Amino acid sequence: MRITSWNCLGPRYNYDNETQKWLNNISWLKEFYPANLYVIQECSKLQIDLVRQNGLFNYAAWYGDDLDYFMRGTAILSDTRYFTEREEFFHNPNFRYVVPYHIKNIEENLDFILYNVWTKAKPIKKAYENIAYFFYENNVKEAIKYYTNLHDSLETIAEMPKTSLLLGDFNFGKDDIYVKNSFSKFLLKYNFKLSEGLEDNLCTYIDSKGNKFLNDYCFTQNLSSKLIEKGSFECIKDKSDHIPLIFEITK
Repeated sequence: MRITSWNCLGPRYNYDNETQKWLNNISWLKEFYPANLYVIQECSKLQIDLVRQNGLFNYAAWYGDDLDYFMRGTAILSDTRYFTEREEFFHNPNFRYVVPYHIKNIEENLDFILYNVWTKAKPIKKAYENIAYFFYENNVKEAIKYYTNLHDSLETIAEMPKTSLLLGDFNFGKDDIYVKNSFSKFLLKYNFKLSEGLEDNLCTYIDSKGNKFLNDYCFTQNLSSKLIEKGSFECIKDKSDHIPLIFEITK
């Protein structure tokens, strides 16, 4: 199963010219980075509604909250019904954002929980500082601890699979040595392994000063994954500050 992950840097304001440009970017993504499933970060609900209205994908789901000034969240898109709406009984909104979906691909005999990741800082609005209080990567760490414990308690009741995919924009802003020597060791305690192909010196994000970082990752639990295609910074010019990544997921 092929999954494309991309932080699309959706517009902060819903001006007609910006939303049309964003729709064009999603069409571009679908044409040049073909996959069974698309995992999108930093997009608004209106943008995903426009995807539905314009028929770019047959199925689309979005999740976000209103704890920041700009209403952007995460989405999942496909032409085949591989997923249901996010697992609400399983989802904890305090982890911004680590959003779980139950994925089933009968043709390839795959059944797993996909966590769409776009980590955030603490909310800008002080009124919410005690609701969502984790900072960037700690959202992922706390989410995995929480979801693993919940998963263990619900496994026989809800028949949830013991296979998972942790994918998206982790917003580390750190070099890959930290990820491989520290963060990956933490995830390994929960049997999550870094995807093959995320080699040293691979960069996926460019900031306004031209500095490049590896911010986008894929970790699997009891699954295999391999990075099979990546975009270039030239191809995302005027589209986003992240390159798209395509991963091959197998049992």
